Amino acid sequence: MNYEDIRPYNDDEYHQIITELFEIEPLMATIDNYLTELSLPQIKEMMLGYGTIQEFQSKMVCNFISRIIERSVNNFSYDGLKNIDKEESYLLLSNHRDIVLDSALINYCLNDKQYNTSEIAIGDNLLSKDWIKKLVRVNKSFIVKRNLPKEEMLPSSQNLSAYIAHTLKEKKQSVWIAQREGRAKDGFDKTNPGLLKMFGMAAEANLLDHLISLNITPVSLAYELDPCDVFKVPELLKKSAGETYVKAKGEDEKNMLFGIQGNKGNVHIQFGTPINDKIKGFADIKNRNQLLKGIAEVIDREVYQNYHLWNSNYVAYDLLNSSSKYVNKYDENGKEKFQDYMSEKLIGLEGNKEAEKIFLKMYANPTINAEETK
Repeated sequence: MNYEDIRPYNDDEYHQIITELFEIEPLMATIDNYLTELSLPQIKEMMLGYGTIQEFQSKMVCNFISRIIERSVNNFSYDGLKNIDKEESYLLLSNHRDIVLDSALINYCLNDKQYNTSEIAIGDNLLSKDWIKKLVRVNKSFIVKRNLPKEEMLPSSQNLSAYIAHTLKEKKQSVWIAQREGRAKDGFDKTNPGLLKMFGMAAEANLLDHLISLNITPVSLAYELDPCDVFKVPELLKKSAGETYVKAKGEDEKNMLFGIQGNKGNVHIQFGTPINDKIKGFADIKNRNQLLKGIAEVIDREVYQNYHLWNSNYVAYDLLNSSSKYVNKYDENGKEKFQDYMSEKLIGLEGNKEAEKIFLKMYANPTINAEETK
């Protein structure tokens, strides 16, 4: 297999790529905006002083992420890393809320406890500019090719599957990938069995044994507030009306920027345990599709059970269902705070009952999913 066009950069390529990125003014201006105690020449000198990409991530990127947390998160917490052995590699499979921050925050947590950061799967549809592609590849990202001609889809998926297995088993490097293509814009987190099918393409013999060897480990990301929530409403409105939604030019980039800068309220990340013991009992399932569906359901239950529900999730559930079921879970004035937040976000859509329902379901669905796993 040839991974040259999808792999992250290697340590011996780091200085050349970083030097090229210094020429990208919007990127350097953003870094300068967050690392205000350093001048740009100092930032450049520091970045050139790193000898490995892991060092660059640990000392520069995670410092940058900490500034994002300081500016846009009220309280940030994480737990469950005790389930992960520093000497092992894991396929970290999480729900997907934010284009950039899901993987960045997971790596921030890993680095905080002196774990090696994971490689990151990113769709090439998000890499609209050459410098963005260089930036993600120097930040341990590998490329997932999207929207390929039909005849190229199978070999591309086989190559991706082989690369993930190679990274986990040969490079001894953990990998992060979202449980489905695209963010769960409606807040309903669900693993796509097709993703597991792709993982299995690298299996040399038994599919279940191969998937067990990947150490699939669910991770639950819970943002109290989604800075991009209102941007997701038009797409969901179109879909609810049975219409096709076409993204505007630059829409993904706008979502990336707002996701980074916008208010996220409280954020909690819960690392689960590898699902190996839970899926070993599936050995008698002979139908491949049933097996993959069963494993996807195990992952979903883990994500739902470990999801940290916030004030926004409980209030949205009660407002959606005209109930007071979770009133004892609200923060002080919690209902009023969320209603004010929703009214502010839906300016221009006042009176649109379907838009209000979609907005509430976005926040209520994690509560509904957690209920169903009890």
